[in-house]
Amino acid sequence: MPDYRSVPENSLRQFRRTTRPRRFRAAERILPSGLLLKEYEVLSPERTGRSLFFFTDPHIRFQPTHNFFSSAGPGSWTGTQWIGTALREALAMTHPDYLLFGGDLVTYTVCYPAAMEMMASLKAPGGCFAVPGNWDKRRRKWLPFREIERAFEQAGWQLLVNAEASDGTLLVYGTDDYKIGIPRIYPSRTDAVFRVLLTHNPDTVAELPPEEFEKFDLALCGHTHGGQIRLPGFGALRASSRYWKRFEYGFYERKSGPSALLVSSGIGTTWIPVRILCPPEAVLVRF
Repeated sequence: MPDYRSVPENSLRQFRRTTRPRRFRAAERILPSGLLLKEYEVLSPERTGRSLFFFTDPHIRFQPTHNFFSSAGPGSWTGTQWIGTALREALAMTHPDYLLFGGDLVTYTVCYPAAMEMMASLKAPGGCFAVPGNWDKRRRKWLPFREIERAFEQAGWQLLVNAEASDGTLLVYGTDDYKIGIPRIYPSRTDAVFRVLLTHNPDTVAELPPEEFEKFDLALCGHTHGGQIRLPGFGALRASSRYWKRFEYGFYERKSGPSALLVSSGIGTTWIPVRILCPPEAVLVRF
């Protein structure tokens, strides 16, 4: 990982946001629970028939989270109440082989027991993999991070911090958080048909040298929440990124190679408990 202060602007411009990816067929649908499901299918004769389900940033809290003027999602929810039901329903409908989580599980440490009970209820035959977000790392002030790692393990999730997991078909490389951590990409020890970089913050991907990012077919990120508040024709009013709106939300391709970046708006909220024109979502990728 380079020092962000030395990242050249032309390197960032290698990313192109698109609604029609070259290597993926994109679609979306609203599930009965109201959760918006973004679907991507790899356009390749070497497809394995496998799929992964990705969700991020639930930011579980016991106060209401409000969702206004959105095409999907309930008007409001508290705790794991709607989130857990929506995710379990989505998994029952899509039957993914793998389950990936992009970080920022809770807003308050007191929410961990309910949040981990929810996480333990989510299963996939190929495994469940997670990375920490900045809010997860921030909880260290009240709870040692080793206890958070142990809680994920007991819930059946493998927390990847600058580490990889692979079964030969899918490789998932998970990084440490960009804001409260030191993300690193170490040389892979295994080959796989489809290679995913799982990292909480898209700024991690933006600052990777091309030769490191091109080892992966797809990077999955969250953190920005799509801005939480979006305006028609403009998008996010605010995006938690060093590059403001450049990586606020959506699907991005590198102009010079096949690797792609997907930034999900996630489910929850942080700075204010409100989403406007920014429905809670999850992602399904068939490869």
